Amino acid sequence: MNKVKIMIVAAAFAVTLSTPQLAIANIIVVLKAKKAMFASEKAIALGQNLSAQLKPQTIRLDAMGQELQALQQRLEADKDIMSNDEVQKLQAEIQAVSVEYQKLKQYLSNVKLQVEQEFLANMRPVLDKVLRQLVEENDISLIINGQSAIYNAAGIDITSKVVELLNLEP
Repeated sequence: MNKVKIMIVAAAFAVTLSTPQLAIANIIVVLKAKKAMFASEKAIALGQNLSAQLKPQTIRLDAMGQELQALQQRLEADKDIMSNDEVQKLQAEIQAVSVEYQKLKQYLSNVKLQVEQEFLANMRPVLDKVLRQLVEENDISLIINGQSAIYNAAGIDITSKVVELLNLEP
């Protein structure tokens, strides 16, 4: 009788140990959500539109960068033959162009960041809808942030599938 009881307890114990493994067998996937949203057709179109809108400022920034570099080279090359007054005027001009350059660079950076943040905020509900659909259709039990994963097998990364589904959304 004792042996039967021990065997039943051992069998119950074995089933208990195997149950968590059954739970682990559900599907675990990796997603780089930000990458997926920015790889979507909507993001690409937005980026092209933003580039077109900011083209005059970008051209001006590039020109200012070249002007600043030329002024600095001129100062280096000619400062030995220039008067102190000329050196000071050139340094003041370099400073003024540098300040204007930094302001324009900061402006462009801020505009880009603001547009990106608005885009992500608008895309988040769409991403959530796509993810709910994937979870239901594929019995996914865990989605891991791809930026946090040290390693993952290629087969469990759903980023490209999410991009495809995002492109299908209106």
